[in-house]
Amino acid sequence: MALRGGRTVGPDRNLWRNWGRNQRCHPAAVETPTSELEVAEAVRRAAAAGQKVKAVGSGHSFTGAACTDGRQLRLDRLDRVVAIDEDTRTVTVEAGIPLWRLNDELAQRGLALANLGDIDRQTISGAIATATHGTGVRFGGLATFVRGLELVTADGELLRCSPDEEPEVFHCARVNLGALGIVTKVTLQCVPAFRLHALEQPAALPDVLDRLDGLVEGNDHFEFYWLPHTERCSTKENNRTTEAVRRKDRLHTWRDEILLPNAVFGAACWIGRAVPDRIPAIAGWLAGTVGRLELVDRSDRIFCSPRLVHFVEMEYAIPRRHAAEAVLAVRDLIDDRGLRISFPIEVRFVAADDIPLSTAHGRESCYIAVHVHAGAEYEPYFRGVEAIMDRFEGRPHWGKLHFQTAATLATRYPEFGRFLAVRDRLDPDRRFANEYLDRVLGAE
Repeated sequence: MALRGGRTVGPDRNLWRNWGRNQRCHPAAVETPTSELEVAEAVRRAAAAGQKVKAVGSGHSFTGAACTDGRQLRLDRLDRVVAIDEDTRTVTVEAGIPLWRLNDELAQRGLALANLGDIDRQTISGAIATATHGTGVRFGGLATFVRGLELVTADGELLRCSPDEEPEVFHCARVNLGALGIVTKVTLQCVPAFRLHALEQPAALPDVLDRLDGLVEGNDHFEFYWLPHTERCSTKENNRTTEAVRRKDRLHTWRDEILLPNAVFGAACWIGRAVPDRIPAIAGWLAGTVGRLELVDRSDRIFCSPRLVHFVEMEYAIPRRHAAEAVLAVRDLIDDRGLRISFPIEVRFVAADDIPLSTAHGRESCYIAVHVHAGAEYEPYFRGVEAIMDRFEGRPHWGKLHFQTAATLATRYPEFGRFLAVRDRLDPDRRFANEYLDRVLGAE
């Protein structure tokens, strides 16, 4: 049986599945705590029952990071803004608040996060735990905004950490993979609310790669999407501005954010799955629909877009200097193996940071993301891409599919052992372990 807000729920209600529909588990018990005290009590119950315990947010990880056959804590009801310090522009929130809600709450108070990814459905704790990033070579990922954490450790005790309190735990816990405890509160550094001038336009892949350094360095936030089987890209340049808001009308918003990228693209993916040989022709047609778009709006409304077509994804961080070479290698892989790829390849750029398990630790990074339609075969494509990224000391996004192990990853993170030492201290019995963590961190 499961406890949900004090109610007992039958075991048939325990089945959990992620957004990408490629991970599922059936926990022995499910709880939805509403406070740190209830999280602590749940961890103690798991220990008494000899169960593993895992927290889950919105399920936007494509890995098994949140899966368990033990006790699952769903953080939906830990979703409040706890405190705002107007002097330091920091905000403390509960771990289960989704990014879209956090963005709205900040905007109402004249604040914003300096950088965001392109999806806002994740919870803040899940986003930082897996090193979710966004783009902008002068900006770090979301975990670099963390100024404090509260987490329940394996003994059911609450631990507060910051640069001044438990600094070693704080140093490692900003990107924690769910391995150190159940995060209950996060304090984030914000900036004054700002608007972005967004310019999206078609471009040729060779031209983009030739001008890549200038595009990356000449914009606050730059990324591009390349559509396989074509030479066409869509570039996105987002820059801070004091210009007045300039939005699309409702009809064009529906066309550009729902109809074309979701309904039409989704239909194209289904046709491609049914008739793979048609994918290159479909790609050529889709490339012809890419037009020029210019907007000014609140920052999070520019950064984030709706994603209604379900997919699974692999993303790798490599040293920025290898970006063009790696993209061309992926193009050659697709051509040489005759792969039929219907999803664009996304390329983004992020500043270096000092977080032990951050994919951008110690180096400016280029992120290359590949996708396939949910339910479609992905392994030959993803393994081929991973082999390319291995040549460039690639680090896989912790929340996206990959085939690495602790043995291969330890050499790519200079402070891998430092993280493991904190894990040994906070969770010596591996209360928060599961199959995924056993693979990427080691089972011992």
